[in-house]
Amino acid sequence: MRKARGILLLLPLAGALYALWSQPVQLWGRPENVTWELAQAPPERLQEVYTRAHPAVLRIDGPEGSRGTGFFYREGLVLTAYHVVAEGGPYTLVLSNQKRATATLLGFAEPMDLAILATEARAPALLSLETQRRPQVGEAVLHIGNGRNQFIAPRYGRITRLFVDPSPFLPQGLVETSLPLSPGDSGGPVLDLEGKVVGVAVAIGQTEEGFRSFFTPFLGRGQVLAEMEGGKRSYWPYLGLRGPRGLTPELARELGLPPGGVLVGEVVPGGAAHRAGLRGLETGGVPDVILEVNGVKVNSFEDLLREVRRHQVGDRVRLSVRRGGEVLQVEVELAPFPGR
Repeated sequence: MRKARGILLLLPLAGALYALWSQPVQLWGRPENVTWELAQAPPERLQEVYTRAHPAVLRIDGPEGSRGTGFFYREGLVLTAYHVVAEGGPYTLVLSNQKRATATLLGFAEPMDLAILATEARAPALLSLETQRRPQVGEAVLHIGNGRNQFIAPRYGRITRLFVDPSPFLPQGLVETSLPLSPGDSGGPVLDLEGKVVGVAVAIGQTEEGFRSFFTPFLGRGQVLAEMEGGKRSYWPYLGLRGPRGLTPELARELGLPPGGVLVGEVVPGGAAHRAGLRGLETGGVPDVILEVNGVKVNSFEDLLREVRRHQVGDRVRLSVRRGGEVLQVEVELAPFPGR
């Protein structure tokens, strides 16, 4: 077992950074025995891959400026990370030949942090996706992205662990690497020695072993990609709360409540919690406190998020809720976050 001290979605520094620095995040599993140096000169073969592949990579701009990276994998279709485009368009693609083009959001899978944009721009090149081969610990990989204000630049590293869950805020089953990524690299392709894309970069973090980056792998996800191309849009399930936090002993004393559970914070209008009648700060009184989700105790925002994300949009969960001196049982139908 080891801990991640902080996880960061790879949005550009010019935009909003979703920093997840609260309680230490548990990384389960034994570290692999690694014998290479993580900082090293790029393999010549990967340099050749970069030369062939980089024309397919592009920068994605939103109304506020640069948002991240994407790449052509089919004519007219661009793959990226969902969080790069989640705040809405319009989207402008800056291609490798410096031409600009508009794009629209076609389909996405928020739980995997993947999205597809459609564009009428002609692709300078196309990248092939690897959905069949399992990545290997120790193999050399290349990322191409727009971090550090560098346009479609290469980064080299190795895979350090497979199928990890670094944070409840992130997709499950990520692949951990030593790639030195930075904000702006989100959505960029991670390529193997054959020049195939094995996944999409989504996050960076500081672990006990040092800096690491994470990508969503394509292994076994051909059907998911096909559904996204068909316009399917799948969301994480949400309760629809802003600012929920663990009811610590100090906060409990301040509010005159028993410690434990998760203070609701603000209930977002139109969300699942709002429809179920939960009460938050907007009522002017003491917010409800969520004690359990389907019988599982929760004492932090991470606990609450983890239990909610065991389910899907449309599922019903039972919450044990303290309201003043009473403990109520409230059934909630999970939904996308209001406004998504």
